[in-house]
Amino acid sequence: MIKILILEDEDYTRKFIKKIVMENTSASEIFDTSSGKEAISLAREHLPEIAMLDVELESEDLNGLEISRIIHKISPETKIVFITGHSKYAVSAFDVHPYDYILKPINVKRLIETIVTLTNYVDKTSSTKSKGMNRIVVKNGGEMFFIAVKDILYAERLAGDTIIHDEKNTYNVQDSLQELENKLGDSFLRVHKSYIVNEEKIKKVLEIGERVYQIEFLNSDKVALMSRTGFKEFRERFNNLTL
Repeated sequence: MIKILILEDEDYTRKFIKKIVMENTSASEIFDTSSGKEAISLAREHLPEIAMLDVELESEDLNGLEISRIIHKISPETKIVFITGHSKYAVSAFDVHPYDYILKPINVKRLIETIVTLTNYVDKTSSTKSKGMNRIVVKNGGEMFFIAVKDILYAERLAGDTIIHDEKNTYNVQDSLQELENKLGDSFLRVHKSYIVNEEKIKKVLEIGERVYQIEFLNSDKVALMSRTGFKEFRERFNNLTL
């Protein structure tokens, strides 16, 4: 069930892209708009797996790069594909880690290859996350770790390193937190820009400062942090609990 958002202010190009997407993917829903503000609203409402964004938008307060940053904050897992007549935007968009760039004039074969490859990847990733995995494989230099998912307490980003914690061990790995989110199942929550936690291992959540929270885990003295935004999402997930 893949949802795709298309932002393109040229009517003909937008309809052309939508037609290609419809004919070459199994997307369950396709939302297309010429308005940047509407694209943000659609992203907030539907959390699309893929967003295809025109960079140069006429008569708009925001361009496609700025809109991509807003969408990335709303839905960090959304894969971004830029549609642009200028390759110079590649460096400017590094912070949202776009999946690809489609240069205008659009090459049909290139567009099809990109959207088919990306939708297949998203579909496979979603299927893996919904089923859950017994173990994940992560690397650090020449080492490979096979870690039981059920044993993981949390993962954190610390001083440029990604560290996975279970009850007894820590693993420094090459994966980013975003890449770990793609590997782990639905029981893992992003509670802070630097922390992903296993909800099944949470014992207690304590408010330790002005809207700053500490998470304690079962059978461990290790702790993780939760931000105000993370707590809001955590509270909604657990039926609006109060603290």
